[in-house]
Amino acid sequence: MSHSFKTPAQYFLAFGLMALLFSPIGCGAVGPPIPPEKVGIEAKVRKQQQDQARKEGMPVEDQMASPEEEAVELPTVYPIDTR
Repeated sequence: MSHSFKTPAQYFLAFGLMALLFSPIGCGAVGPPIPPEKVGIEAKVRKQQQDQARKEGMPVEDQMASPEEEAVELPTVYPIDTR
């Protein structure tokens, strides 16, 4: 049983079907997004320090949790030009 394409329209139809079939596979990321705090060299160093502290039996504190900063009073904003 031979499947041969006889016209250019059949080629385009076959190509279109293949594109529709394979394009969802190659597009997008699989899984939930990764927060930027968990990416990079700083995150690896922080994780190694936490692992080392756990091995030594020291309490582990989250370094990403920063204390609340006091509200800073900003100066009044004036318009640059009036019309």
